[in-house]
Amino acid sequence: MFRSWTILAGAATMVLLPLWLTPTQQGYYYTFASILALQVFFELGFNQIVVQLVSHEVAHLEIDAEGALRGEAVHLDRLGSLARLMRRWYAVAACLFVALGGLAGITFFSHKGVLPPSSWLGAWLLLTCASAVNLYLSPGLAMMEGAGRVGQVARLRLVQSCIGYLCLWSALYLDAGLWATAAAPLVGASGTGWWLRKRGDMLRRVALREVPQAHRLLWRRDVFPFQWRIALSWVSGYFIFNMFTPLVFSRVGPVEAGRLGLALTMFNAVSTIGMSWINARNPQFTMHISRGERAALNALFGNVLLRSCVATALLSTLVAGGAALLAVAGVPAMARIASPAVLACLAWATVVNSVVFGAAAFMRAHREEPMLPVSIVTAVLTAAAAWFGSRVGVLPMMLLYAVVPTFVTLPWTLMLLSRYLKRTA
Repeated sequence: MFRSWTILAGAATMVLLPLWLTPTQQGYYYTFASILALQVFFELGFNQIVVQLVSHEVAHLEIDAEGALRGEAVHLDRLGSLARLMRRWYAVAACLFVALGGLAGITFFSHKGVLPPSSWLGAWLLLTCASAVNLYLSPGLAMMEGAGRVGQVARLRLVQSCIGYLCLWSALYLDAGLWATAAAPLVGASGTGWWLRKRGDMLRRVALREVPQAHRLLWRRDVFPFQWRIALSWVSGYFIFNMFTPLVFSRVGPVEAGRLGLALTMFNAVSTIGMSWINARNPQFTMHISRGERAALNALFGNVLLRSCVATALLSTLVAGGAALLAVAGVPAMARIASPAVLACLAWATVVNSVVFGAAAFMRAHREEPMLPVSIVTAVLTAAAAWFGSRVGVLPMMLLYAVVPTFVTLPWTLMLLSRYLKRTA
């Protein structure tokens, strides 16, 4: 329900933004989002590790009638040690994000923007602070998920998303301009803080334990061996997906950045829908792997990958083709989205990436990360394509972007995938 709502609400927002924001403000809106994605450099994939570590310890514990964890002291101590480590890590990360991320945005918009600071500075600072609070609170939700509260956390996120989008739309309707960008993060921060205060007793209790030295969890020994691979993948993802809008903003202008940002958002939604077939079958991939049922595994993967790619191709064609027809018909709203040629490049890249993403999910179901070198090389090439292509224009940049997954990422991924499909155990 949460994912479905996110897709629908995101589609509605893409329709409403051009109605209530000027073309320049639309450029700032999407560039805000791209610069905020820098928080990946401060979080470094820690939340994903938290879920795994907590799940490992809770597997040896029980939850009593009062909602408290009971079991061997070593597992309770390790959970308490992890909770304290998370609190320190994310407190520092949130403060650094406010200082460095906020300063990066101020510097960027002061030098590259066209609006006066009075139009964006307050909104940017509020948005940065709200996002930092969400960053600080995020490990609490990750620990609750790891402790088996997945459904409750998903319900919280669904409610927050509904209220957040309603507040965003209301702020836009009331002509709040760029201040509306902070609506959803503020709802998220307040909702998460309240929920953890009401529902987080289970983890607060273990966090107050006196942990002996022998039971303490150490970042270098217990976290870093897993985290560095995820961190590199996440950082690579920033350069693959979030560099385009700020570069266009700085070199072409906020209006064109807004047009490209809207197009990228549309195709990200298409990719999310296409991947739903793969994500829904991930547990079955894992079960077949654990049982050694290779024939059933390969047959299932081939079936869902085909459905995912066909759905992505159809939706991408519908988006790009529909936009082109509307542009030919002279619909004024089409001036707020990228040109048909740019949309065609993004559509092709989205279809190619659907194969890459599906194959990556299949290989990671084996609890391995063969895609790390692919991610790093793709990130470097994509960053270079964005940097040099943006010097010429948006279309050359998108053409170069489409070349990278087509001739580098896809062949490399298929080569790795073939090895997994040939496994017998």
